[in-house]
Amino acid sequence: MADRIIYPAQRAIEHAVTVPGIRPARLFPVLWPLWQVETAAQVFDEQAYEVLDRFLVRGIREAGLLRSTDLATFYGLPASLVERCLAFLSLIGHVRHADGLVMLTPLGESSAQADIRYVPKESRQQILVERFTARPLPRSHYQGSLRLLPTPDVPIGQVSDGSRFAPLFSPSAFRPEIVTQLGERPDRFDFNLPKQLRDLRVLGHQDAYLPAYLIEDADGGLLAYSGVRGEQDAFLESLCQRVPIVRSLIAAEQSPDPREIWTNWLADGRRRGTLRQLPSGVWRATLATDSFGARPKLPFSRIGSYQLRKQHFVQIWTDDAELRRQAALRRALAMAQLSEVRTRADLANRMRTVAEQLEVTTPTLDELHRYAKKEQLQAYLVHFDVLE
Repeated sequence: MADRIIYPAQRAIEHAVTVPGIRPARLFPVLWPLWQVETAAQVFDEQAYEVLDRFLVRGIREAGLLRSTDLATFYGLPASLVERCLAFLSLIGHVRHADGLVMLTPLGESSAQADIRYVPKESRQQILVERFTARPLPRSHYQGSLRLLPTPDVPIGQVSDGSRFAPLFSPSAFRPEIVTQLGERPDRFDFNLPKQLRDLRVLGHQDAYLPAYLIEDADGGLLAYSGVRGEQDAFLESLCQRVPIVRSLIAAEQSPDPREIWTNWLADGRRRGTLRQLPSGVWRATLATDSFGARPKLPFSRIGSYQLRKQHFVQIWTDDAELRRQAALRRALAMAQLSEVRTRADLANRMRTVAEQLEVTTPTLDELHRYAKKEQLQAYLVHFDVLE
């Protein structure tokens, strides 16, 4: 996990420009403060009933057979076998003996109702809590490739596009009851706690920071991205509405004229091109065809991507449709190497999105394969060929 690359700003921008009614204007990389809490609790492992155990439980619950001899007679089983099964059910807390009778415990009753053998065990669980509002993060933030940092210092090499993350700070102190009260909520499963648990305890906590991008639109609204499913982070967006300091920090940032920023960018790199603002509000720099190629020129993969500067971004473009198609093929080959791309259908869906961004027809998988061979990019085909 230590060498995982932080979710790139490019992907956040690429999604934001497709959101209906949104005119993205500025991007702010931030480190959102969290508590990473280590907990322990008694949880219940869900297992399938053994055949005899299920029938004995049903005999007790449905037929009212409350003595081991009655159960043995009813099912035609050896009394010793019934006793051994009941001893196991007693050991895992499903039955108890009282006054010569065998009765289901509450755990045994709930297991019988669900037709699942709940077996108690000790389990440790990590819970993430947002520090401004003390709200637990939803289950979606524990899945996939979400990246957390232990300090507000971003390690060198963890950012692929040079984004500079500004840490947000909250003076709130951690309280164990923030987490223990979560264990009493009926919706605790939505926050990475098991549905069946008791005696939730806090063993310790430490600071953590979630790298995220806040994208301001022309109307002052905020979109948030942290890498959750490659889409907007609805949880962080709701926090932006609740935490006034976020809006204040963004409002305090100077907002220079985008045209001036990108005119200077063209001049600094001695690039030949023109600037215009698209109807979506996004700025586009259309460069001369000979701007792309081998170094020191821009690589083909930069076509359609975004250049960042002073919280603003511009799309790098060419009017040459053939170059844009090559860019689509190159980016598709790169996507085929991603660990989250497991099937050809996954890759085809991503290729479709890239083709739409580059305003070209979607390449076929066969065409992608032929292109890699033609350009002697066989190394890219290793993962491609094993896709399901």
